[in-house]
Formats: sequence, C-alpha cells, structure tokens
Amino acid sequence: MNQFWKNSMFTVLFSSAILSFAAIPMSEAVAGEPQISAGRAHSLTLDVYGTVSAWGEFLDGQGAVPPLPALPTGYTQIVAGSDHNLAIKTDNTVVEWGVDVSAPPPPGFGFPLPTAKPVPLTGVIGVAAGEMFSMALKDTYTVVAWGDNSAGQTNVPATLTGVTTIVAGNTHALALKSDGTVVGWGDDLFGKTTGGAAQTGIVAIAAGSDHSLALKSDGTVVGWGDNTSGQITIPSGLTGVKGISAASLYSVAIKADGTVAVWGVSPGGVDVKIIPAA
Repeated sequence: MNQFWKNSMFTVLFSSAILSFAAIPMSEAVAGEPQISAGRAHSLTLDVYGTVSAWGEFLDGQGAVPPLPALPTGYTQIVAGSDHNLAIKTDNTVVEWGVDVSAPPPPGFGFPLPTAKPVPLTGVIGVAAGEMFSMALKDTYTVVAWGDNSAGQTNVPATLTGVTTIVAGNTHALALKSDGTVVGWGDDLFGKTTGGAAQTGIVAIAAGSDHSLALKSDGTVVGWGDNTSGQITIPSGLTGVKGISAASLYSVAIKADGTVAVWGVSPGGVDVKIIPAA
C-alpha cells in the first residue's frame, strides 16, 4: 500500500461512522456496509445500495466509476490500488479499471511479462490491489493473483488454502488463514513477508509499502518489516484495537472506544506518533 490507503481494512476504520448516518432498511441494501478505499491519487466509495463512486486523478481512468458495459451499481466490495481499482459484483465476478496491470510492458523496457488475469474469474469473495498487481480470494478459500510479478508478488504459494483475508502492499502480499496464521509472499525486503510467519491468534492484517501489521484476538497489534520511520514500533500500552491500516511510512489503529492511534512518519516527514497521546 505505498502512498495509498488500503484496503479492506480501511473499510473497518470508516464503516461504523458512515452507517450512523444511513437509516436505510436492510431489505433495500445490496452491499450492506458502505466502504471507502483510496489509491495513490484517487478515492473510491461504495454505498449500501452497491453503487460505486470515484474521484481524483484520471490519467488512466482510475478516478472514474467502473467503465461500460459494467454499471456503477450492483457491487459488494471495492479496493483501490496505486493506480487501478477492483470491485466485486453481486454475482461474485470482478471488474477492474485504471492501469491495466496485466498488460505487456512497452517494447524496449525489458520488464518481465506480467501474470495474466485469470479468465473467467468467478466465485470471488475478496479482492486486494497493490502497486501494479491484483489478487482475488475465491469461495474455495484459495487465492489467485495477476499483474506485475517482478518481485514474485503474484506467485501465490501452491499449498495455500483456508484463507479468509488478503491484503497487498507495494510489491508484497499477505493472506490470513482461518487458523489465525499469516502467510506472505513477494518482495521480502526488511522481512515484510516472512516476518509474520511465527504469529498466531491473528484476526486482521494490513500491508504498507514495506511493512506489515496484524491485529491479534486480544486487541493488540504486532508489526514486521521496515521500521526506519517507526511504522512498526507499536505505541506502548496500545490495546483494545478493533481495526488497523498501513500506509507508506506510518500505521493506523482504531480502538473499541472510538479513538485512533497513528504512529510513524507522514509522507511530508512529520512525526505523527500516537493520537491521542498515550
């Protein structure tokens, strides 16, 4: 999740606040809880009717709603990558727009050929988007990935099963299994993929540019990977956490009491540390 906010977990951070203003009968709702996700320079929202809205940078069409013939309604999940988006439809297929992450590189650039998007891609219950790659969690609790594979980020482990959640960083990927363990693959600079192998009792995960976070069942947070900006130096005494997110050089946690903790360094170089102060 490079400069962008990601993901699946950002839905957790904002959904309850948005829902408090949405008095819509569940019988009329398509997607359930509203969602929000942000890329490098664009943002997405999904309302309770399953309608997608987008705004921001439009150089590759990422700041637009899903392109025709796909309609901007009838979706159950959204996620923004750096310069592309993924959305799951009610029939459990996937719409992707923005940068074509599985397109061959321009002639003469010498980049490795990207992994092609699986076709057809059906039975999808979760998606994740990295800098130039995408992932889908299928109803068989297995994972498929496509796009840039220069760091092995689309090389999903062949034995990986029982997955409940997937997240993508810049060039690494994480999967949370039903037994509370974490599996990582792709770029392992700073140990951001392998560093979580010993963790157990995990209920949520998040991936930043070069670091990874996990929320444990006891409400505490652990991190591994790059710590040059203090992004995995968990604030002392941080407990009661119910949601996490990881950005480029900092990390975010929302607590059960509605307060937010932030630590690391902002993109502008400002030391953000914990809010409110411990």
